[in-house]
This record gives sequence, structure tokens and C-alpha cells, in this order.
Amino acid sequence: MVVPPILLRDSRTTTMNNKQLSALKGDFSDGLHSSELMVSTISEWYDAKHRRPCADEVSFINSLAPKDCPYCGSGSLIKKGFQRKTGLRVWLCKGCGRRLSPLTGTIFDSRKIPFSEWIEYLIHLFEFHSTKTAAMDNRNSVSTGFYWLEKVFLVLKDYQNDIRLSGKAWIDEAYVPVWKSKREKRDGREYRGLSRNQCCICSGTDGEKCFLQACGKGKPGSGKALNVYGDHIEEFSAVIHDGELAHHELIEKKSLKSTVCKPSRYKKAKDKDNPMEPINKVHRALKRYLRSHGGYSRQELQNWLNLFVFIWNEGGKREKKAQTFIEMAVKKRVILRYRDWKNKKNSDKD
Repeated sequence: MVVPPILLRDSRTTTMNNKQLSALKGDFSDGLHSSELMVSTISEWYDAKHRRPCADEVSFINSLAPKDCPYCGSGSLIKKGFQRKTGLRVWLCKGCGRRLSPLTGTIFDSRKIPFSEWIEYLIHLFEFHSTKTAAMDNRNSVSTGFYWLEKVFLVLKDYQNDIRLSGKAWIDEAYVPVWKSKREKRDGREYRGLSRNQCCICSGTDGEKCFLQACGKGKPGSGKALNVYGDHIEEFSAVIHDGELAHHELIEKKSLKSTVCKPSRYKKAKDKDNPMEPINKVHRALKRYLRSHGGYSRQELQNWLNLFVFIWNEGGKREKKAQTFIEMAVKKRVILRYRDWKNKKNSDKD
């Protein structure tokens, strides 16, 4: 399936030409009040932002056939015509008798903004834009940008569950500082090194796809390392690591072939000569990604990691990634209403 080009085009507004300015002056000369002009302008902007779906967009949505009913879970769905206003295909569930469209029960349910803006927003995220600039570039409010981001998190919540590395894998830990509730010494000074003031991220890659898992604060123990890495590395694989003690139980329990590369030996080596370069490459990109979202909540760290892994693992151009995400979102069957998101946000502040 190919995203229609019309959904990917840039629809920036253009300035008025001389003919339009003359027409505007004529409206004033004809006695049209400025307030009426303002209402007319607002109406035009509203229609532009909430236009009816174009033929290409309707065709794209109708190609995303639902697999089951979002109301009862039944897989017995039959085609039942099209919606009169939007042109979206209507499906009838034989199980509960309710009607639905391809977008019913998804994050796009009851949407008012075209898919083209969603695709533009996603592309900005994939380019490591901040949420604020992604929303502003998309000509949406900042609150809409964060609302859409929460929807993205919902779709990608279980994205890493099925990631398995086999053959050869590089594993290591990355750390990001906590912002609040920092532990201090009795004299008021902060702890140094990999203390409880650092959030740990267990990471692994096979040179192509990767996984990232937030695993608490400070250095992980053997049990935690086994639980995290054990879920993503197949038995009898070869692992390249830095010799961290927490890795020993993992290697023993999963019957892994271990190769230790001490960081001190390759401290001055070029990246291409460092045996840990595949995982170091992931960490460099992760650092740049998190820096572009510098104000993120550490409680949402895993959600941000899921988004990064999706960006890293999904091949193809940015438009292809956006298409893959939309197809995933339609199959996901999760809804987040704006009022529910706003209430949750306000309760978290309290």
C-alpha cells in the first residue's frame, strides 16, 4: 500500500496577490464592516483546517480494512455501503449489529484534522524535532502536539515486546540524569558516578534493529539484567559487552557466548575500530534524540524509548515510517479522548 502523494504534500498558505488586495479594498468600499470580514476570515481558516477528506485520503482510509469489531471483538464483519458525508466505508458487525468505519475505536476516531497533517507531524517527530516545534510547524496548538504525542505513545506501548536478537548482539547500559527527588549526601553534595541520581537504560542491538528498556535508577543488578536482556536475546547467541558483573548471570542462564571488550582499551580508538561501535552508535543517536526533547518527564522515559526504537528499527524513508505507524494505529484499537487526556494531565500536576 502506498500513501497517496496528496497526503504528503506541503500545504503552506500563500500571501495575497494584488488582485486579492484590490478585491479586499472593494469589500470595504462596498460598506462591508471589518467585523464581518474577520468572521469571514475565521470561517475560511476553519474550513481549511477541518475540510472534508479528499478522494485520495478516503481511498487510503478505506484500504485499511478492520480485522475485528471494536465493540464486541467479533471478526464477523461485512461491508455495508459508505458514509454519505465523508465517503468512508461502513462495516456491519454480525456479532453485535453495530456499524463502524475503518477508524472506529482507534486514535483517529472522531478526527477533524486531515491525515496529511498527521503525516507531517509524524515526520517531524522522526526528524527529532521537539514536540512544540512539531506542533507549531504543523500549524496546530502546542497542546494539540502533546495530545497527539500521547496517542503515539499509546500505539507504540507494546512495540518492543516481540523484538528478539539472535546470532550476534551487542549489549550495554546508558544513563540519563534524574531531574527531581535527587539523593544527596549528608553534607548536601550530590552523589557522583552511576548513583541513584541516574536513570538506567538497558540496550541491545544486532547491528540493525535495537531494543531499549528503562530499568530503574543506578546500575542494574544481575536479576534485573537477566529479566531485561533475557526477554530480547535468544539462547546460544553471541554477545559482545563491556564485562559488567550484572551480565554474568544472563550469559550463564541463556547459554550465551561471551566476548568482553573493556572500554579502557578502546578509549582513544576511532569509532570504526571499536568492537562496541554498533551499540555506541545507538547511544549517540539516543542522546541526540533525548536532547531534542529536553523537557520530557522521566516517568514517561519508556514511552520515549519506544518511539526511538520505532524510528530506529523501521526501515525506509520518513514517509514510509509514517505509513507504517498509521497502519499500526488502525489495528491497535485504543482511544484517547482529549478531555480524558486533559484530566489525566491535570491530576498528574496535583
